[in-house]
Amino acid sequence: MNNKNSLGGRPPGRKKTAKIEIVIEPEVKSEFMNLMRKEGKMASIEIGTWIKDYIKGMKGSETK
Repeated sequence: MNNKNSLGGRPPGRKKTAKIEIVIEPEVKSEFMNLMRKEGKMASIEIGTWIKDYIKGMKGSETK
């Protein structure tokens, strides 16, 4: 049996359907990527989580 640790991200069977691109300074990108590596995280997964949390927060604030 393959006992592989999942880093998170898309659940099995879900397809990647869109892409968001951002423009940042090379120094900012380099520092961010180094920090992600040190924490053992994948940048795209972390950013995706931040976006989902933001959406949840905004939806929650709409009902107040």
